[in-house]
Amino acid sequence: MATRARPKATNAANATSPTAPDPAFPVVRILTGAAFELIAELAAFTSGPARGSLESGKTWVREVRALAGGELIRRVEQYGFGVYVELATVALEADAPRDVDQLVRSIEAIDADPLRRRMLGADSAMTRSMVSDGAIDRAIAGDRSARTELETTFGIQRAGRQAIGRLLDSDARELQAEIRSIVADWGARVSSRFAEGSLAAIARDAAARQEQLAGGASGERTGRNVLVGATRGVSYDPPPWIASIAIVPTVAMRPFIVPVELRDTVVFVCSVADEAFDADPSAPPQRLVKVAAALGDERRLRILRFLRDEPLSASEIADRMGVDRTSLHHHLGILRSAGLLAIRDEGLGGWRYALREDGLEHVGSELVAYLRSSSADAIDDGGS
Repeated sequence: MATRARPKATNAANATSPTAPDPAFPVVRILTGAAFELIAELAAFTSGPARGSLESGKTWVREVRALAGGELIRRVEQYGFGVYVELATVALEADAPRDVDQLVRSIEAIDADPLRRRMLGADSAMTRSMVSDGAIDRAIAGDRSARTELETTFGIQRAGRQAIGRLLDSDARELQAEIRSIVADWGARVSSRFAEGSLAAIARDAAARQEQLAGGASGERTGRNVLVGATRGVSYDPPPWIASIAIVPTVAMRPFIVPVELRDTVVFVCSVADEAFDADPSAPPQRLVKVAAALGDERRLRILRFLRDEPLSASEIADRMGVDRTSLHHHLGILRSAGLLAIRDEGLGGWRYALREDGLEHVGSELVAYLRSSSADAIDDGGS
C-alpha cells in the first residue's frame, strides 16, 4: 500500500544523483540505510506463508525468534507484512543516513492520525483506487461496511485482516507509541545482530546501481533499465501521478519485491544483487547457484515452458498447472530471483510473467569459467 513525497536531497552514500532527463520515465534514486533494512526484516518475518520462500531460510527465522524473545515476537505479529512495508515511506522522509534512531524519531514526529492513515495506505493513489472513494477514511470513522471492504481487499490472509482491524480499532496515539516501541526494540535486539553483514552487501549493491545510473555501465544508462535490473526483470510503466522512483536494496526481503507509494514517489523495496555477496573468489557465483537450483525442479521447468509461448498472470499459470497460488508464488520467486523471468507491472491488473530471453544466455560460459578458475585456485592452495 502507499505513495511518496519527492525525496529530500541526500548525500552520495544514500542516493544517486538524478538520472539524465527522460520525459518518458521518472527520476530514479538508490536509497539505503539501516532503517530500511529493519523494515525489511519486520516485513519478511511477518510475510505469512510466503516466509517459506525467503532466501535466508528457516535458520534466519529461528535466530530472529531467539534474539527477539517471545514477548517482542508477540507484539510484532499483531501487525502484518503490509503494515511494516508502509514504514518505508516514513524512512524515505527521514534525513540521511536513515538509521534506526532516525526512523524512531520520524515515527514520533508524525502526528498520530496521519501515521495511522499512512499505514493503511491512504497516502497512495494506487491503494485508494483499489477500494471505493473515501473507504479508508470511512473505515477509520467507524463505518462497518467500509471496514469490511478494507479487510477483504487488503487482507488476503487472516493475519492481514486482523492487522487492519487493529489499525482501525487502536487509539491513534497508542498505535503510534506501539509501532515506535516495536521498531526501537527490534533495532536493539535483532537488526543490530545482522547489521554489519547486511549493510556491507547493501553498500556494494548500491554502489553498483549508482554507477549504472551515472552511465558507467554500457547499456544500463537509463533509470528504466536500472530498475529492471534491481527488481530482477520487473518492467514498470509509472502512472501519471508518479514523478520519482526510489530503489531500496535489502538483504532480509530476498527474493521479494514490494512497491509502496507516498504521494508522487514509488519505493521499490527489493533484493540486493547476487554479486553483492560474491566476496569469496573461490565460491561459485550466486546467480549460477540460483539458476542451477531453479532448473532442478520439474514444475519450474514446466512454468518456463508455458511462459515461452505467452505472458501469463499467476492465476493463469496456477490454473494451467493445477496448483494453488501459494505454491506457485514460491516457484515464481525462485525463477525470478534466478533472473529467468520478465515481469510486467500492470497496476491494478497485477503482474504478468514471461520467459526472460537473456536469462540463460551466459550460464554455460559462467559455469565453465568457474570450474576452470576453481581448479586453478585449488592447485594454488595445495602448493602454498
